[in-house]
Amino acid sequence: MSVNIMYTAELNGGGVAQAIEDSWRMRILGADGAPQGSGVLVSGGRVLTCAHVVQAALGLEEGESPQGRTVTVDHPGSRSDDPSYAAVLPQGWAPPDGERADVAVLQLDGRPPADCAPARLRRCGPARGRAVKVFGQSTAAGPGLWVEARLIGAGGLSPDWIQLGGREPLGPWVRGGYSGAGTTDENGDVLGIVVAAPRSSESGVAWMIPVEAIVRYCPLLGDAVPAGPGRDAGWPRGADRELTTALIRVPSMRDPQRRESVLRETGDEILAIAQRSTVLMEDVRSIVETCLQYADGVERLAAALRWYERESLPMREFDRVVAQLRAEPEP
Repeated sequence: MSVNIMYTAELNGGGVAQAIEDSWRMRILGADGAPQGSGVLVSGGRVLTCAHVVQAALGLEEGESPQGRTVTVDHPGSRSDDPSYAAVLPQGWAPPDGERADVAVLQLDGRPPADCAPARLRRCGPARGRAVKVFGQSTAAGPGLWVEARLIGAGGLSPDWIQLGGREPLGPWVRGGYSGAGTTDENGDVLGIVVAAPRSSESGVAWMIPVEAIVRYCPLLGDAVPAGPGRDAGWPRGADRELTTALIRVPSMRDPQRRESVLRETGDEILAIAQRSTVLMEDVRSIVETCLQYADGVERLAAALRWYERESLPMREFDRVVAQLRAEPEP
């Protein structure tokens, strides 16, 4: 008799299947039906996973395109045992590229089971010390298991990754088959997907790609991600553009060394997750977008910048833009 753990759903009085908690969990299957990795059901019948999981499921060689190929997936959070089929979207393929990417977005060729609901994607924002959970299906036989972890900070083989550390040394840990699994916060929102772990499950270390980086590689998922917490705290639409335009005119932001000092003084967590660039406009825009993920991020940036600029005209103009945007009503 097989054991069925966390794979149940209930029917309401009308006989319509109700989605259970975290029913967005997916498995990506190989040609032999064995799980090659995990995935996240997203709005619009899309499935988010790692590109290397799709490559393994289809038996692709490095550099080979998945276009025109069908991937088999199933739904461990559903009462239905029927598999589904999906294909990689044309703009949903960002295979591993050195220390970057490893994201794939697939489209189901039909509706998901009625008792499965899409995940809520949320930008990760501050990483250090946050408690998270990961549900994955090991490549070994048996039911999937939840793993409790905490976010350590940015780092790993890629500057985009965030390291996960085990909370319970003797508890279950990330292993083969967890790549592509959603990493959830205390609210059940998916903050990213698991991308790698050492071969030994005893290490208590793994890494995830946060939602911010996922959307950068596959912008078609932008519609599934709400505004960051800073915007929710009162910033009007288009604030990032206006703040970037004003900030790039401040002399200290145009000097690479001074810009680095300002960013460090704004806060370690902002420094850790800002996606840096050697191009001035792109770097400043990324700093602004990161600061907007914090309720006081822009004010902290302005305070650090003001120490260098004092009452320079560009600094006063930036302060004016901040005050004006803060005064505007939310859309």
